[in-house]
Amino acid sequence: MRNIGKQLKECRKKCGYSQQEMSRLLDMAINSYGSYERNNSIPSIENFVKLAEILHTSVQYIVTGEKLSDEFEKGTIPFPQRLRELREKRSLTQVMVANALDIKEVTYQHYEYGAYEPKLDKLIKLAELFNVTLDELMGRNRK
Repeated sequence: MRNIGKQLKECRKKCGYSQQEMSRLLDMAINSYGSYERNNSIPSIENFVKLAEILHTSVQYIVTGEKLSDEFEKGTIPFPQRLRELREKRSLTQVMVANALDIKEVTYQHYEYGAYEPKLDKLIKLAELFNVTLDELMGRNRK
């Protein structure tokens, strides 16, 4: 996970963007994007998806360095909806998922209701639990 900044910088340079241009494309304050590359902050789910689209890559690559051969459609399913779909598809209860993440049930419920956003370590655990890529977890559909 510590390579997120390195991955972002590599992809940004490959696409020919400056950090200021990335801040503008993400609708962030000028130079705010640089905090991602310095690993001072972690993008929100929404910004991870935007970054993957802007940089023509996958969220999986940004976070883990693992390249995916799949291409993803631009449109996304909202994260809370996707999380609920994945849980129900596997016939899991909210309690079961909360226990797997070692969090309180109410915290997990807030994820599904869109009140809270999981931290990156929990996103990775969710992707592993549901056996999906981070892109699929974040609602990016495969082409």
